[in-house]
Amino acid sequence: MQADDMRFPVRRRGWILPLQLLIPIVVVCAMASLGGLLMSQGWQIARGLMLTSASDAIDTMGVLINEKLGRVVAPASATLRHLAQDPLAGAQSLPQRLERLPVLVGALRHLRFVSAIYAGYPDGEFFLVRSLGEGVDWGGANPPPGAAFLVQSIQREDGRSLGEWRFYDDGLRLLRQDRVETAFDPRERPWFRNAQAGGPQSMTRPYVFYTTGQTGITMSLGDRSGGPIIGLDIALFDLNAELRGLRPTPHAEFAVLDGDGMVLAHPEIGGAARPDGGHTAIQPLSTLHVAPLTSLAAMSAEAGRTVAYSVGGETWFGTRIPLDALPGHELTLLVATPEDDLLGQVRRGLARQLWLTLALTGALLLLGWLAGRRLGLTLTRLTQQAQQLMRFDFRQLPSTGGVVREIRVLEAVVRSVCVTIQNFLNTTEAIRAEAELERILQMVLDRMVETMGCDFGAVYLVEEEETAQLRLASIADPDTVSGRAQPSLERVKYGLAERLPMPSPEGQPPVFGRLAPDASQLAIILRDRMQSPLGLLVLNHPNDEFHAGDEFRAFAEKLSGALAIAIETRRLIDAQAALLDSIARVLAHAIDAKSPYTAGHCERVPQIATMIVDRMTEETNGPYSGFRLTREERHAFQMAAWLHDCGKITTPEHVIDKATKLETVTNRIHEIRTRFEILWRDVEIEHLRRLLAGEDAVLSEARLLAERQRLREEFTFVAHCNTDVDGMPEDAVGRLRQIAAQSWMRHFDDRLGLSREEARRLAELPHAVLPTLEPLLADRPEHVALWGDRRPPVERDDPGNVCGFDMALPEHQANKGELHNLSVRHGTLTEEERFTVNNHIVQTYLMLRRLPWPAHLRQVPEIAATHHERMDGLGYPRRLGAGQLSVLDRVMALADVFEALTAPDRPYKPARTLSESLGMMAVMSSERHLDVQVFRYFLHSGLWRTYAESFLRAAQIDSVDVTALEAQLAGSVRDPAISTSG
Repeated sequence: MQADDMRFPVRRRGWILPLQLLIPIVVVCAMASLGGLLMSQGWQIARGLMLTSASDAIDTMGVLINEKLGRVVAPASATLRHLAQDPLAGAQSLPQRLERLPVLVGALRHLRFVSAIYAGYPDGEFFLVRSLGEGVDWGGANPPPGAAFLVQSIQREDGRSLGEWRFYDDGLRLLRQDRVETAFDPRERPWFRNAQAGGPQSMTRPYVFYTTGQTGITMSLGDRSGGPIIGLDIALFDLNAELRGLRPTPHAEFAVLDGDGMVLAHPEIGGAARPDGGHTAIQPLSTLHVAPLTSLAAMSAEAGRTVAYSVGGETWFGTRIPLDALPGHELTLLVATPEDDLLGQVRRGLARQLWLTLALTGALLLLGWLAGRRLGLTLTRLTQQAQQLMRFDFRQLPSTGGVVREIRVLEAVVRSVCVTIQNFLNTTEAIRAEAELERILQMVLDRMVETMGCDFGAVYLVEEEETAQLRLASIADPDTVSGRAQPSLERVKYGLAERLPMPSPEGQPPVFGRLAPDASQLAIILRDRMQSPLGLLVLNHPNDEFHAGDEFRAFAEKLSGALAIAIETRRLIDAQAALLDSIARVLAHAIDAKSPYTAGHCERVPQIATMIVDRMTEETNGPYSGFRLTREERHAFQMAAWLHDCGKITTPEHVIDKATKLETVTNRIHEIRTRFEILWRDVEIEHLRRLLAGEDAVLSEARLLAERQRLREEFTFVAHCNTDVDGMPEDAVGRLRQIAAQSWMRHFDDRLGLSREEARRLAELPHAVLPTLEPLLADRPEHVALWGDRRPPVERDDPGNVCGFDMALPEHQANKGELHNLSVRHGTLTEEERFTVNNHIVQTYLMLRRLPWPAHLRQVPEIAATHHERMDGLGYPRRLGAGQLSVLDRVMALADVFEALTAPDRPYKPARTLSESLGMMAVMSSERHLDVQVFRYFLHSGLWRTYAESFLRAAQIDSVDVTALEAQLAGSVRDPAISTSG
């Protein structure tokens, strides 16, 4: 069977799924659909049952509340009718009324919810018996211990009301008798008026009882003839306590409202309210702050119908039930139940069912996958192989052991072509896994020669495209595949035409290697994607049927495309690496060229840093015997060294180049010298004025000379302060301030000829009236530049600081004050300028972090931005400690310091010698500024001398006492956190 017979076209219509996925997908979808349908129906049925059950429970609750209210009202009503016939109604005096005390106490004990029984008389007299229950604020009455009943009486004598309170114990023994003043008149109370105006028995709306402050209702009985009115109080507080056990669900809310929406009963209402300022229990529903009940009351829901609504994102079910237990009063029961109380258990059951369904689905998925895999895996492999059929059979594949006859037949057909595909994959893997071009060529060429049954192979690469000069890059000989020596690098010339003629055995050039008498040679031009020649592939093969015809050449040309891609890709990667290196070097040179004083720094630091790490990797003994760097790690370190100061591109030149303290873009000492010139002329003018005034010429001349001498000395001192970088003493600063206190007269407007920005800043300051006296040296408001919205996020607690910076930010962005600058103790930079300089490392880190570094260069920002960190954790910008700094970080820090100390081109310091520089570095190492071990290695390696011979002036190269420097380091201990790995 020919290979072409197996190339069947596949037309895709919609989704095409493999068999091992199709079977489990069908099973799982069917199970999921069935499970979803069952759970949906179960949820609907359970939800309906729970809602019906809740509605029935609420209806039952309404009946119970009606019954409870009925059990309160009915006995009270019967007792009221009985008392209306009692002699109490006809009693004319207090003794007669007290005779009925046992009867009234018996009624109170019998009626649980009745708190008081009383009689009001037409003449304004009043008689009341009250049970002293708990939860009542009696104000100033202060019942005596053991008091169980209170008798309140009011009698009228001579138009005056005489009140008396009597306290009795449970055996009706009088405990105490108090006279009280009261303005109470029963005829003004609603229960009295209702009984007189209504039928034989009346019931008040809920109100606050006069004596106890409790909320309740009063039932009264009387007639229209003006006789006595008998009443009894029913406290709703007792009813609230009774209703607390009626919740239909654990978190349900309910309340009983009257016709005005006032709360008569709620489980959480308790305590008594007093009419003298306490809270009142007769309150609207909104004061309870029960949102579900408030929302339900605001809805116009049909009575007895359960409605669903949302409160605070939670679903509630509510019902309104009318109550008729109190005749003449419209009462409504509101019940609200959270959905979770009703359906929570159902949800949890459905969740368990869902997990069970998922587990069963997963098991079925696994079973379906195993069954589909058994059938589909073989079909999939055979299908993939059939789509890649070739003519050549390089090896036999073992049988898959399929149980289907048709599959076994198909497997036998495609088995002969599998080796070709495998060899092609091996070639691709060789291209992917290797980074060096020569090794890629060798591995791919070996595969090609072995796969195509050739006798010999060679690859020549174009070295100079213009002259078509080739370089022998790799050779392959099946007889010497193992242990092959490196190919020679001889160069040969070969004409690269559009089509190469097949070389004949006679006159074969030596460049193509040896050729057997019964062999032929195939030469294929390797081209890139732009069809430019990359090189030449030469294959020697036997003259047999297997290698005859155009099919072998077509296959070799296609397979050579992988070789061409490998060559082009490797060259592109190398070109990109070279371009990246060049960009880094160009940037470093640009930074060096920006300032004549730091020229060469960015170029010299990589030199010394690379020298150190290269020497470390060669060590076989000592602390760095295990230190090794891969080619990628060394490349990343070298790149970081070149870019370690790239942030200086954002640093103003006048700060970097600041050679004197007053220097900005120009040296402002000239401006100060001009002011001294003005003072010089002022003292001379003053001398002439004294002469015109007739003063002694000799004395005036002496005074003039003295003042001129003082001005010379003062200017000389100011000029010296401007250049003094080694440390100013405190008395020098004091003298500077004394000199600054002198004044000179300014006659010209200092707001003319300014830039727009400078004029804007001065516009916010007061404008002096000319002429005006000004101090000789000053720190003016316009000298200070504020941060504004450009405040850099480098402080530890700054929310915008996402890089872990830990730097102290000066108060102002810049301060050009003359005294402020001249008072700098060491160097020429102010605190603000020093931060500006130090900020270059922050910018370095931010700039490099924004670049899309490849994987092997991702450490470049970290290495480049840590060369100002210290072993003691006091460096910047992130205050990293020794435990956070690698060997590469420590080497970078040492290289930067060494170059800075030995640099001969810094404006603020002289060029230091080798001995001075290394001595200072020894001190810095002892103080844990630099790493002691790295410095000790640098010192004993002699690399400092190698560097000095190439980059330092001859005058800087002096003798160095290594023994003395080692003695300085004797007390220093190597930091245990150091790692010798790259």
